[in-house]
Amino acid sequence: MRGSGEVVAPRRYTAGQVRLIVSSPLDGSQDFYVSMMVGMPLPMVAVERARLRRVAVDALKGRWS
Repeated sequence: MRGSGEVVAPRRYTAGQVRLIVSSPLDGSQDFYVSMMVGMPLPMVAVERARLRRVAVDALKGRWS
């Protein structure tokens, strides 16, 4: 078990895994499938989807500003 205050390093994903995570619906209907295909715990799918979408939006803002 991890103790309180321990930080887990962000995981590196392949381009295909990122596309799968980011393209999954926000309603969570495909989260189980994505968790199995990518190999991450089910609760982390929504967290990673939100994080990766923020990264993509931030990258686009930098490109167009």
